Amino acid sequence: MRTLNIAIRAGVPALLVAALVAAGATPAQAWPKPPKPPDGTVQVVVSGLDNPRGLTFGTGGQLFIAEAGHGGTLPLGGGPEGGEQFAGLTGGLGVWANGTLTHPITGLFSVADQSGAGAEGLVSVDAQGRWVTGQMALNTSPIPPLPPGNPIVDAARAQLGRTIALDPRAGRWSPIASTGDADYAWTAAHKYLVPDQFPDANPNSVITVGNTRYVADAGANILARVDRNGTVSTVAFMGVPKGSVTDSVSTCVAQARDGSLYVTELLGGTYAPGGARVWQVWPNGIARVKWTGFSTIQGCGFDGRGNFYVTEFQVNGLNPGPGGDPAGALVKISPSGQRTTYGTGHLFFPSGFAFRGGSAYVSNWSIMPASGSNGPSGQVVRINVGE
Repeated sequence: MRTLNIAIRAGVPALLVAALVAAGATPAQAWPKPPKPPDGTVQVVVSGLDNPRGLTFGTGGQLFIAEAGHGGTLPLGGGPEGGEQFAGLTGGLGVWANGTLTHPITGLFSVADQSGAGAEGLVSVDAQGRWVTGQMALNTSPIPPLPPGNPIVDAARAQLGRTIALDPRAGRWSPIASTGDADYAWTAAHKYLVPDQFPDANPNSVITVGNTRYVADAGANILARVDRNGTVSTVAFMGVPKGSVTDSVSTCVAQARDGSLYVTELLGGTYAPGGARVWQVWPNGIARVKWTGFSTIQGCGFDGRGNFYVTEFQVNGLNPGPGGDPAGALVKISPSGQRTTYGTGHLFFPSGFAFRGGSAYVSNWSIMPASGSNGPSGQVVRINVGE
């Protein structure tokens, strides 16, 4: 997909746990379980988030949140809507546990418009044991050849497009692979696939399978593989029908029970509703379109019974500008292909997805900063889907 035209090319974008009151209860009495909300109930888990994107649960039940930040004060030129873009070190990792939000890792690179909306930075997280794999958006190829010394520019060089290991306990991160740069190089060598937009790269989603990471790249339209040594290769390219007005824009990757990978699209060749598809890709590169008829998918994932979920960023078609309709949705697809929609009237610009205990967790208002005059802040909401 055409990336934002700034000095560094950018890409398109509390549940308050109620205290249980048991009047007159004695130690010998069992505490009653709170009533389970009906299916489809949407509850705010946490608000005040800074452009929240990908979500993942850790082994201890804590929810990790990729916060892309709200940009900063360093001007970088015009974005797709004609406004100036500003960079800073405002991205980080949020952790929600026991009703409390903390930020063990901060100071990651971020770029956004002047209001702090539509940021790119840390866009995806996936937990495995102590470590959390993170994915930074974009790539470093268009960074001007400025001398080192500016901390924001230095951070851009060190972080953009990187697949990184996040250690919440120690509050630090370390690089794994320059995935965005490798994807950019691949598109430069395959410019014929999308002549009007390649070379381009904007990694948007990462999952960990054993010692391998898989990354969906919204700029390169590919599923990339990162091996245990940090070597990046291309698994599959998601093409669009001949004559399409845009490319596919690969947004999310999740692993199915059979070992295949499901890769979702933002567009699938059209900005209109219903154009996005879900691909099934095998690690050996065999790929096929599994389902069609979705609108602007951003996040995805499975529950314990094999149901697949996608978040639709804008159900009425992609228009991320100020006049765009923010209405979004969560769609559940059963193994047989039956679809159920949740969150209508409650989800706005939704993005990341995670599942736990019969509930879907979705990052809501995902392109909004933690504070500002432009509207609501970023949130995570919980939707009871009953599995």
